[in-house]
Amino acid sequence: MRNLGCGLAIAVALVCGGCSSKPAVDGRKIFLQSEAELHKVRSFRAHIVTGEDGGMVTDAQFQCDKNIAHYLETKDNPPSKTEFIATDTLLFHRSADALDVTWNAEHRPANLRACTRLLDGPDRKKMGVRYFSADQERIVPPFSLYATEDGATITPLGSEAVDGVSSEIWKVEDKALTIPVHTVWIGTIDRLPTKYVEGDLAKPRGTVTFSGYGEQFDIQLPRGALFPKEGAPELLR
Repeated sequence: MRNLGCGLAIAVALVCGGCSSKPAVDGRKIFLQSEAELHKVRSFRAHIVTGEDGGMVTDAQFQCDKNIAHYLETKDNPPSKTEFIATDTLLFHRSADALDVTWNAEHRPANLRACTRLLDGPDRKKMGVRYFSADQERIVPPFSLYATEDGATITPLGSEAVDGVSSEIWKVEDKALTIPVHTVWIGTIDRLPTKYVEGDLAKPRGTVTFSGYGEQFDIQLPRGALFPKEGAPELLR
């Protein structure tokens, strides 16, 4: 990750950018720098808020170096909570509204797309129109895609703290995307995203807040999970 001096220099340049007609810092270079830092990430937290089904909040932990993730989805309409544990090939889920509920499971590939995206970079073909969710790679800002897209406009909007982390704010407008407007907050020290908003800031379609980079999460595979869709009995007794 970038050192303190580099981060402060960029932050100062952003503040001074308003003194001239052109931004003092090239947003495309900043985004490529953040993409490079993302390649080093092996674990992180994501707090996802969308308008799906009247409103859904997801709190996720990704332990990419161990190929496992845990997340809790809370929906407003109808009210419900569902807990998930995902690996590369298995998805476990159960209701979190009651205690000691049996886990169900299913064989499903590509459950850790966010982890794959960290290593392989963003894929324009996967920039769909679904609401943000923990099983999508697009919850992580596609920095290199924005930086290399001829039609993309990257504009600095100043800076603010996100959960106590000093961050620069950048607006991206890319008419090649179905949802053309995105805003991303980037930590001034480590150059990693702290927040990502899809759509207009006044009425966002989805918001992801990032934290916990480099933390170790103790995520365990469930024991005794059932495979109801496959007619199989139990797993990992």
